[in-house]
Amino acid sequence: MPALATELEGPARFCGYAPIIDLLPGEKVTTLEGGIHSGSFRWEGPFGSFEVQGIGWASPAKGRMLTPPTADKPAIFAQQRVKNGYEVAIWNGAHATAYFVSQSRMRASQMAAIKRVRLFEEGQEPSACKLRTIFVWE
Repeated sequence: MPALATELEGPARFCGYAPIIDLLPGEKVTTLEGGIHSGSFRWEGPFGSFEVQGIGWASPAKGRMLTPPTADKPAIFAQQRVKNGYEVAIWNGAHATAYFVSQSRMRASQMAAIKRVRLFEEGQEPSACKLRTIFVWE
């Protein structure tokens, strides 16, 4: 039986549309919007909260890359001011990106949470997903 958005709580692996997050106890995800190539959700935990836009078929994020992508970790881009607050982007080096937006400047605990996120792109099937968002034509 599918979980309702309010039931997406850790600990468990959440696979959104591009982000893969191993939710820790006390963390939860609330789905917001979805589309063919992307989806958004709110991620909350002891670090605070983010609005996350994940894209499974995208261009690299814009801005200054702080760390390049490796085989097991996405690139992380420098925090920048955006109209809704502050944004940090990650990119897998191919077609998956995720944008994390916080109303205030990101703290070290928020950056540590972002560094735990992995990405998958269209056509890939991440493993061990206990909680996930999927695209459905209605």
